[in-house]
Amino acid sequence: MSAKNPRVHTNGGTFTAALDAIKPLLDKAERRETIHNATQIIRAVLTARGKGTSATGLVYGKIQSGKTRAMITSSALAFGNGFRIVAVITSNNTRLVDQTSNDFKSGLPTVRVFSKAHFSNERDQAKQILESSDHGIVIVCSKGPRRLNQIIEFLKKIKAERYPALIFDDEGDQATLDTHTSKRSKGATIAPSTIHSLIHSDPVVSLRKALPDHVFVSVTGTPQGIVLQNVDSRSRPSFIELLEPGKSYVGGDVFFRVSDPSKNTLISLTDQNERGQLLAGAPQSIPEGLKKAIRFFLLAAAWASQKSGWPPDEGYYFLCHPSVRNADQQKVDHGIRNYLNQLSPALSNTKHALYRDLKESYLEVKKNKSAPSLKHLLKVIQDNIHTREINLINKNTTNTELPRSTRFNFLIGGNTLGRGLAIKNLLVTYYVRESARTQMDTMYQHARMFGYRNKTLPFTKVFLPPQLYSRFRQVYLSDEELRRFIKDQNGRLKTYLIQLSRRLKPTRSNVLDAKNIDYLIPGRQIYPNYPYVKYPLAEKLRKVVLAKLREIYPDFSKEGKGKKIPVSRAVELVTMIKTMGTNKWNDKNMPTILSNLGKKIILRFREAERTLTPDGALEQGVLAGSAVAWSANQGNPVLWLFDVKEKGSNNKRFIFPTIVIPRGNALTVFNRS
Repeated sequence: MSAKNPRVHTNGGTFTAALDAIKPLLDKAERRETIHNATQIIRAVLTARGKGTSATGLVYGKIQSGKTRAMITSSALAFGNGFRIVAVITSNNTRLVDQTSNDFKSGLPTVRVFSKAHFSNERDQAKQILESSDHGIVIVCSKGPRRLNQIIEFLKKIKAERYPALIFDDEGDQATLDTHTSKRSKGATIAPSTIHSLIHSDPVVSLRKALPDHVFVSVTGTPQGIVLQNVDSRSRPSFIELLEPGKSYVGGDVFFRVSDPSKNTLISLTDQNERGQLLAGAPQSIPEGLKKAIRFFLLAAAWASQKSGWPPDEGYYFLCHPSVRNADQQKVDHGIRNYLNQLSPALSNTKHALYRDLKESYLEVKKNKSAPSLKHLLKVIQDNIHTREINLINKNTTNTELPRSTRFNFLIGGNTLGRGLAIKNLLVTYYVRESARTQMDTMYQHARMFGYRNKTLPFTKVFLPPQLYSRFRQVYLSDEELRRFIKDQNGRLKTYLIQLSRRLKPTRSNVLDAKNIDYLIPGRQIYPNYPYVKYPLAEKLRKVVLAKLREIYPDFSKEGKGKKIPVSRAVELVTMIKTMGTNKWNDKNMPTILSNLGKKIILRFREAERTLTPDGALEQGVLAGSAVAWSANQGNPVLWLFDVKEKGSNNKRFIFPTIVIPRGNALTVFNRS
């Protein structure tokens, strides 16, 4: 079997045991999807390894769509296909590291999983397993300097350099990227950031150095920071596998597909200034939107318990995203406790001032006609509300074992409430966290309401202000477009295009090379600043392009409104045209960019005469303002081909392309390198 299409063996004992472990967790269709995803990942890994380099790949899944399960199943396949070590590096968060380690232990029951507790006292066992059998080992480690140094030392002691390895970087866009990239792009002489160096680039002490025969795979649902890396970055992927979720997955299409949130029963809009009212209000007071969210949660959880029972060992969850500041979270904690105390007497007293509010919230619940009576639900709440738990989830509680109610749980936090934190039985999300310009990847990681939640969907609701609904929707649309774009290009990408809206940026600025980050602005023309004017080759090229143009558009020389053609024909033309562009226009990138602009493109032709600078540059585009305005309002991109005579020459001519992006298109960011 060739390296381009290697065979993936699926008959190993480790793989069989892994399938047995996931059988109780998944239905038949989801098991089939998991096996398909894992097989595709390992096929890509084997292909990359067959090229003889320590390749970097990316597994691009959806938020809470089973990426950990895919890593576990892929690891089982990896052991059956020649790999002996799987290293999993994950967020520098004790709770998440333990969660990942336990997931791998339960998912790979026949494989020894080593974590921080074993790095100093279990080296001999790890070495023995590798030397005396064909078994593999899994190593789970957080992305902190101390733990990374420990795992590197552990790998040295067990002589891991002898064995083929697969490295999974869970949430690979977090911590691993070089946070000094922006400073270097501005001229600073500075080494890569510590975590990036310990994983990727330190020539002596790094994870990739300790495992010389490896394939490195980032795994994330928000790859913006990764795909916008320079082409020479160790973090930039040479291959991408799209992870497809199972049929019962609930994601952005369920919560944010419609432009009008009033048409989605899963969304409840709060006041647009809800956050200000919450954080600037009187101590222990909370605004009406949060009160509604709490009441709906209590009623919905009570109803869910009557329909499906209380979840074994766990209750239902309410998630509150007010702010990144611990002081703000503490204030909200007091406010929620105070409101629950105020609400408690109204559960059994129809004359209480807050009973009317409960009755109003019940109308929301009752939109599903199978809901029990209000009286019945209030009795369920009254019997169980005393067991409720309210927990702050932030850096101060990372290493703390938090109490958990088997009935009603309230979680309040900031950044820690994103990035891999799995919250089972989450019913209500209250989200008011807001900044002047939001990072797409950070915001989308907060969508903890996504996941395999079909069973609890009738009891689910998201409370947020209209401007944040709009931002979530824009991120969802951008994510879908990027996935579609990668799928359409079938792994042949050199340039990744990410769509933005006005108040969004793709990722944190410090991990990007500012010199190479560029934008495609709707309504503007894109043209190469340096045409190809090496005569006589430029004139020969001109004749070839004109012949192709005549084939596609026989009447091209007649002035008119152009011809609408398939994007594939436009790409064919642009690929033929050679330029020396050093601005937005880059000959290698433009076919990819053009492919992303739509299915149809308007092709126009015009003759022109222009003066070049002494070094062969065009100081401005050939199109005048009126022509740009006309092109921008066509609804389709317009590709202009100019047959240009160099002014002052003896009839020297060259072909010069220009693209105008429609005004209605989204702003798009990409890396020019």
